[in-house]
Parts: sequence; C-alpha cells; structure tokens
Amino acid sequence: MGRDKNGAGAKPDKSGSNKPGSKVSGSAAAGPKPVADGPVADGPVADEPLDDAPVSDVPADDEPAAVPDSTSDSAPEPASGWKRVGQLLRPRGTRSELLTGLLCLALGFALAVQVGQSTGDQLSSLRQDELVRLLDEVTQRAEQLDAEVSDLEEIRDDLQSEDGRDQAARDLAQQRAEQEGILSGRLPAQGPGVQIHVADGAKPLEAQALFNLLEELRNAGAEAIQVNGVRLVTTSYFVDSGGGIVLDGAAIASPYEWTAIGDPDTIDRALEIPGGALPRIREEGGEATTTTSDEVLVDAVRIPGQPEHAEPVAPGDEK
Repeated sequence: MGRDKNGAGAKPDKSGSNKPGSKVSGSAAAGPKPVADGPVADGPVADEPLDDAPVSDVPADDEPAAVPDSTSDSAPEPASGWKRVGQLLRPRGTRSELLTGLLCLALGFALAVQVGQSTGDQLSSLRQDELVRLLDEVTQRAEQLDAEVSDLEEIRDDLQSEDGRDQAARDLAQQRAEQEGILSGRLPAQGPGVQIHVADGAKPLEAQALFNLLEELRNAGAEAIQVNGVRLVTTSYFVDSGGGIVLDGAAIASPYEWTAIGDPDTIDRALEIPGGALPRIREEGGEATTTTSDEVLVDAVRIPGQPEHAEPVAPGDEK
C-alpha cells in the first residue's frame, strides 16, 4: 500500500522551512501571537517583552496604590523665628556666666555699703557729747518755734475780737517797730547771750576767720551782735587791709570783743563744734574763749541806710 509523498508521514525540513509549493496556514504566516494582558493559565510565559508591545505607566485598576512608609525618616521642619529667639535667650549655666553673675552681685553689695556709709559719715565722725549737743539745739529750736506760733495765734485772736481790735493793732505795731529796730541795729538791745574774746596769736588773724564767726553766730540764732563797739547788721563785712582788718569801712584791731544776744547754751555749743570758727582760730594760733551770761548788753546802734535799688511793692501789685 503506497503513501503520498506529501502526506502525513513526510518529514519536515531540518532547516525549519517548507518545501516550495507547500501551503502555510494563516496563523503561522502572520508570525507569533501577542501575549494577552491577563495571566495565561496554560503554556509557557515569555521571559522577554515584545518590542512592539506598549508599556503603560499607569497601574491597573485592580492593583492597590503604593502607600508611603510612615516609619521612614523625614527631613526636620525648620524652626520658627520665635523659637529661634527662645533658643538664643535660653540661659546656659556656663562657668563664665556664673562667675560674671557672682562678680555683679559683689559689686552691687559694695555699692550699697558705700552709699550707706557716705550718708552717715557726717554724723558718725562726731563724739557722743557732740551728738547730744546737736540734739539739744534742735530741740530748743523746735520749742522756740512752738512759742512763736503760740504768740502769733494769740495776736490773731486779739485782732479778730471787736473789743480789743484797736488796742491790739497799736500794740502789734509797737512790737513790730521794736523788733525791726533791734534786727536792723537801730535800737540797743539786752538779754541773755554770750561774750566772746578773740585775739591774734603769733600770726595775725585774717578777715575770713572773723566772718566765719559772724556766720556761725547768726546760724545759732543770735539776734543782736556787736564787736569792738560796732553793731553788725545784714550788710556788715570784713576785709583784710594793710595787715589789719576793716569792718564796715572802719579799722578794728585785736583783741576782738564780741557780744551776742541769744540762747547762751545753743550759741556756746554751736561755736565749739569741731571744725567750727573757734576751733579753727585756735588751730591758727589765736585765742578764743566764750563766756555765757543771763544778761548782756548790745548798746551799739546803726542808722539804716536808704535802699538804692529796692523799693516796697504797692498793695495789689504782687505777682
């Protein structure tokens, strides 16, 4: 039984090409089939993608989107402006800063102590008896002011009463005239006070020493003062002239005899304060003694001069 030469039993060409004249099916002639998008159940899967197959960057609808890993290290956010300022102002306990703080504390304490000492140096240098003397002067001055207040209140009451208004006005005018006469040097005066003896030493005293004595007598409350028979008033002055001293235009010589009316104890204590007028005169080699008395007389008078520039203000013209 013979077989056809092109039948099923014919062997294919080893080169893979059919003999001329043989027919090739359409599927085989078109080339290899493209691979479907879905998985293939049976048969081998191509290891290499086809050159003409399009590749899509968009994931399939059924694939889940990639979720970023929250545990991955992220870049730190920059600090805000206020946070940076807070970091700069944050105290740092370094050794140098601690040392600077201690030095500032010590300096402040030293300044406080210095201020406290400077305010009390003026009185701390005085002895106990001198402090007691100053306290007595202040107390007596306060008592004198209280007495003056009482007198003025009594005068006010007399002026306000209708019965004694005229008489009180006359008495007040007389009293004012006497007081002004004593203070201006126009009238002699008497009362408790002190007598002061001052003399030159090996070196003549200067006018400044006598002027300092006059100022301390006024500060101690002396109401009437004279020296070597010359009444001292508000315009009095001392000047050095030719080895001597001139008082209000008239030359005076040592010894200088002073008489002052006022509280004797107050004046005596004021003149003997260390560094005062009398201690300085003694330091310069001069003599200076004080005698207190319950009754002294200031009989030298001075006629007040006419003011050259000052004039009284008319009532109603006060500003």
